Amino acid sequence: MSYKRNRLQASAAIGAAFICLTTVPVCVAQGQPDKPLTFQQAVGNTYTHTRWFPNLAGPYVPPRVPAFRMANTAFLYELIQNGVMHLSLDDALALAIENNLNIAVDRYNPKYAYIDRVRAASGQATRGINGMFSSNALFSGALGGGISTAPTSFASGGAGSASGAISVRQSSAVGSFDPVVGFAAGWGYGVLPLPNAVLNGVSLLTGNTGYYDVFFGQEFPTGTSYSITAGGERYSTNTTDSLFNPEVVTGLSVGIEQNILNGFGYRANAKFIRIAENEIKISKAYFNEQLQSVIGTVLNDYWALAQDKAQVRVAQEAVDYNQELLKENQEQVKIGTLAPLDVIQSESSLATAQQNLIVAQTTYRQEEEVIKDDIAKQVSGPLVTVTINPTTKFPQPIPGSIPTVQAALDIAHKNRPEIDINRLNMRYEGYVLKANRNSLLPTLDAFATYSPSGLAGQQVLFGTPTNLEQLESPPIIGHLPGGVSQALSQMFRNKYPDYSVGFTLEMPILNRAAQADAARALLEEHMLQTENQQEVNAIDQAVREAEIALTQGQARIDAAQKAVTYAREQYVDEEKKFKVGESTVALVIQMQNSLTQAEGNLVTAESGYAQAITQFEQATGTVLTANHIELTDAVSGHMNRMPNIPGAPITQH
Repeated sequence: MSYKRNRLQASAAIGAAFICLTTVPVCVAQGQPDKPLTFQQAVGNTYTHTRWFPNLAGPYVPPRVPAFRMANTAFLYELIQNGVMHLSLDDALALAIENNLNIAVDRYNPKYAYIDRVRAASGQATRGINGMFSSNALFSGALGGGISTAPTSFASGGAGSASGAISVRQSSAVGSFDPVVGFAAGWGYGVLPLPNAVLNGVSLLTGNTGYYDVFFGQEFPTGTSYSITAGGERYSTNTTDSLFNPEVVTGLSVGIEQNILNGFGYRANAKFIRIAENEIKISKAYFNEQLQSVIGTVLNDYWALAQDKAQVRVAQEAVDYNQELLKENQEQVKIGTLAPLDVIQSESSLATAQQNLIVAQTTYRQEEEVIKDDIAKQVSGPLVTVTINPTTKFPQPIPGSIPTVQAALDIAHKNRPEIDINRLNMRYEGYVLKANRNSLLPTLDAFATYSPSGLAGQQVLFGTPTNLEQLESPPIIGHLPGGVSQALSQMFRNKYPDYSVGFTLEMPILNRAAQADAARALLEEHMLQTENQQEVNAIDQAVREAEIALTQGQARIDAAQKAVTYAREQYVDEEKKFKVGESTVALVIQMQNSLTQAEGNLVTAESGYAQAITQFEQATGTVLTANHIELTDAVSGHMNRMPNIPGAPITQH
């Protein structure tokens, strides 16, 4: 189903009419959902597995990304009948949305942006996308840039320590917004020769050690991190002076750390999350910009094909004129009313017209190949030999349809995606500036740790020494059972507590790296402001040039139409004179050539005006809305409207 539509729409918001009535068929929407797709829904999923439940192995399985389908959509072949594709402008645009490889490549950019948001949610730096300014002053001290995610092992001191010294414990920072869990276990056996048997009761010390550690930790965008470590150790030896053999050591460590100056707050730590959200908006604006460029190319290629088709028609008419003139001249030569030399003149003119027709047909075939590349992923199968018939007529100018320059500039400043991209890049740089201001501060971190422990095992009972030798190595008279449960009980009852609080302060004396990054960020901001004005100037110039092109296009069509009317009248008048003997073959051929040239100039003017409309739409950023193209359809690659299939009834609009 198709219906006629206006080529250009009125812009009521600015009070300027820019309407160009044509017979361009467009497709009627079918089965529209109650709610249109959002940009994110149109982009699709991120292909990542970020949920741990119920599929515990999900985050560790490589994502599955479906391969790009190189087959053309079925709609392309539905338009082909008897080796001819009857192609309207809107059908060409719909096929470009579905099959054009330039648009297909541009679709990956928004996908990268949404994947970057997943990465940023873990606290890591974004990778960046096309169209996004990337600051070189951002990554000093960035989260995830060299910050260890490994915990401090609980067994670094406490009840099982040989030294028995009291130490201040500080848990390591966890540089990830994703929770980190870990487990470590091991076993060891060793034999150690001793220089004497006085201290341990043996001259050859043997030992078996088994240990385990469990860790859980996370950092938050506020600059707060916590870690919980639990573990234990079982140690057995052949010494005769151990209180527990085997001995079991258990420990628990709960630590919290807070950045107070450098690294404090959401702005400092969640900068990549904010950048990722901004990056998604940039990807949308950048895709809009690239899509408008491709659509503009397809429009110009279509009008070029329509022009070549019309030039073939004009060249064919010239051949028909010359064939008719040659036939009349040959009949007059037979009856003796015309010299044979005039027939030769007619034959020469016909040969020239036939040569021009061949050139026009060849040019038409060449432009067909350009259109095929615009609307197909690959030119194969029946598409190789198909002939394309453009069915949309050239738009005709309407008096007073061109808006004022100021109105056109207002439209451009509102709709050009480049302006949105520059604005969003300035916002990105604002995030960088805020993060760099924080990085200028000294590093002041406060921490608190609670680490209870337990010590148990099979307790050795020693008897009372009866001689001097037993004073150094009392006799063993029995054992009391014990193990993990007793050690855990001691730990949870806080029998052997260990508390630590403190702070660390680090102040770089010159702070040159942070100063340099802050200065660079400010320079980048000023550069972006300059580039933004440069872009606005270029847009304004493009709008003014498009305005001039529209005015010239209307004037050229008007002049060309008058020239065709005048040339046709001259040709008809000269032909009448020739038939009554008042003119010559040379003059008739001359008038005929003038008519052919005038008709060709009119086709060129009409095509130029159509391309001037496209130029204006691109300059003002309205090429998508003027051609009823939804950005969500383009990014999804699926047109949610009925195709213009040949033979289907047409609904007038």
